[in-house]
Amino acid sequence: MSGSVLAVISDTHIGSTTALAPLRYQLHNRNSLELQTVEANRLQKWLHEQWVDYWAYVRTLSKRRRLIVAHLGDVIDGNHHGSTQLVSEVGDQYEMAMQLLEPIRGFANTFVGIFGTGPSHGGMDNADEAAIYSKLGADYVGQQVTLSIDGVLVDLAHHGRASARNYSSTAVSQAAEVMLEYAQSGDPLPNLILRGHRHKFQDSGAHFEQTRLIQCPAWQLKTSHGWKVATNARSDIGGVIVIDGNVNLSKARYRGAPDERKVVEC
Repeated sequence: MSGSVLAVISDTHIGSTTALAPLRYQLHNRNSLELQTVEANRLQKWLHEQWVDYWAYVRTLSKRRRLIVAHLGDVIDGNHHGSTQLVSEVGDQYEMAMQLLEPIRGFANTFVGIFGTGPSHGGMDNADEAAIYSKLGADYVGQQVTLSIDGVLVDLAHHGRASARNYSSTAVSQAAEVMLEYAQSGDPLPNLILRGHRHKFQDSGAHFEQTRLIQCPAWQLKTSHGWKVATNARSDIGGVIVIDGNVNLSKARYRGAPDERKVVEC
């Protein structure tokens, strides 16, 4: 085995009706009398199709390499803000997450779990997310983790900033902030900084010679709240892959979701 593949996903929000889900899942797991099997909706089926494609590609890359998987948080959607666009019982969301993530954990050599937005999505003090990572047997868990992978320093955390404007980016300024924090602590600067939370893909590119920040895509399409606050901005769907230290963005933006803008003949 030579080299490494780092597969980074974020913001799966499992349990949301506009996010990744198993093709079939059960509700009311707490009570066998009420147990109900549900089929994924159109949005979830499309997301699941891209999810399968992403991991099939990752597996082809990692046949002769070590595979490190990192989840940047907001694994499940939780029960938040009075939303009705979700599976109401967090225990059911937990089981849905296990259906999707246990197979990934099964072929990953190393699994890193980053805490997301608690208590809204991860439970009070991220207790729900911590339980998921524990069940998966995650090797490293925390608010922020810095990995040294074959000599490349990778900084992982959930919260980042992304411009609300489709034609601009905050990736460069955010990279500078992180670099300054490392410099003030006297630590070596990270080569790659990966953030989630904003559901938008942004990239600082070559602005800095040895440090690059990527704001990662998500696995949740827009909710009603999203349509209200950002009608003209779509969620970016996909994951980031790092192969032997080189960033691969070929799966960072899947297109063709059922909610994307289409012309209607009338």
